[in-house]
Amino acid sequence: MQFSSLRRALHPRRPRAAFPLTFTSGIRPRPFSSASAAAARAPPPPPKDAPDAPPPPMPTRRWEEALASSQRAFSLPLAGRVLAASATGNAAVAPPAVHASLALATAGARGATRRQLLQVLGCGGGGGRGAVADAANVASRVVKRVLRDRAPSGGPELAFAGGIWADASARLSPGFVEAARDVYCSAARTADFLNKPEDAVKQINLWVQESTKCTVTSLLPDVSIDHNTGLILGSALYFRGRWINQADIRRNASQKFYCLDGTCIDVPFMEYDRSRPFAVHEGFKVIKLPYQQGRNERKFSIYIFLPDTHDGLFDLTKKIFAEPSFLEQHLPTEKRHVDIRVPMFTVSFQIDMKEFLEEMGLELPFHRDADFTDMVKEDEPSGPLFLSDVLHKAVLEVNDKVIEENLLSMCVGKPSPAEHFVADHPFFFVIREEVSGSIIFMGHILDPSSQS
Repeated sequence: MQFSSLRRALHPRRPRAAFPLTFTSGIRPRPFSSASAAAARAPPPPPKDAPDAPPPPMPTRRWEEALASSQRAFSLPLAGRVLAASATGNAAVAPPAVHASLALATAGARGATRRQLLQVLGCGGGGGRGAVADAANVASRVVKRVLRDRAPSGGPELAFAGGIWADASARLSPGFVEAARDVYCSAARTADFLNKPEDAVKQINLWVQESTKCTVTSLLPDVSIDHNTGLILGSALYFRGRWINQADIRRNASQKFYCLDGTCIDVPFMEYDRSRPFAVHEGFKVIKLPYQQGRNERKFSIYIFLPDTHDGLFDLTKKIFAEPSFLEQHLPTEKRHVDIRVPMFTVSFQIDMKEFLEEMGLELPFHRDADFTDMVKEDEPSGPLFLSDVLHKAVLEVNDKVIEENLLSMCVGKPSPAEHFVADHPFFFVIREEVSGSIIFMGHILDPSSQS
């Protein structure tokens, strides 16, 4: 694979702009090049200014279309499976982070292995260079523009980590290592799985800590590494943002939250009233709470889907994940004056995606005869390269530590809200970046007092 072409295509030199994030432009981005095995063995191409130089491969679709396709075909099915299997506690998944790690694996794959990865990622099963360009185009833009931390500018705090690790016996291709860093903002490294498995675990966890500024402290607490371990693919995403101002708070005190088992607990709630996008549907309500925006174009919001009944969460999520367009069709657009009461919560959720990806049709990459030849140097001996684990961790905080306890504002003369949104029982939520339309988190809260 000619990874230098990949880097050049996705990183054209351009002048600095006042707003570095632009998703709505009609200009097609320069594509990245993913050469086939035959092309990798071919003689070097002529200089790019030569009249007979072949054009670089183009993505098969505009990036917005490719993003929408990946969310329908990959993000929603994956999140639906993960959340359905996590019905006993709080759970959250960041599909773009998992997508980016699998797109990185696709860049090092060949043949049927690559075709199956592309199929699951929503890029079609043809396995052509244009489909690989689609996957890399989406992953690179989302990681660099949507998931990039710009907290110093006043927006939400984000921390992304993605990477792939092979045993120390493998000689990774320098081009693949550089493409992982430059295109996917990820790492491609080796660790001694065979002789020093405990050190390998420590090495990977330390990398995650450093990559996320200690907001995510581990990725491999329970996964064993031994001589049977192939490739470990990992991703993590941390998010914390403020969606209310202290002056808006009417009260911040403990209230009752009713759990699925019929018990109730006292947890801190934030209570205020504002005009917010709000919708009432049959059996549930949805509210949009915009996060404080930084000095850039990104706009993040959390959408909370609240079933009418205390035990209606899983019936609601079945509807959400049964129809790809259901979520988008039920996002609120009309603003109403709403009495809002939402519990503060923190979710730290970790899972191995392998089983869920296999259910979605991803099988070959987990077999010992998988073809990840483009990850390693040519003519270098190496053991079997196959995926052993696809690890993922999502950490997000929906709270505001600067708000003082029992803060009370009398709001004299303020009209009473016409609508009420009281999230005092299990609910589903989505965190979305509005400019790109990227859904970066999906999850459910069963007990706000629990952080896992």
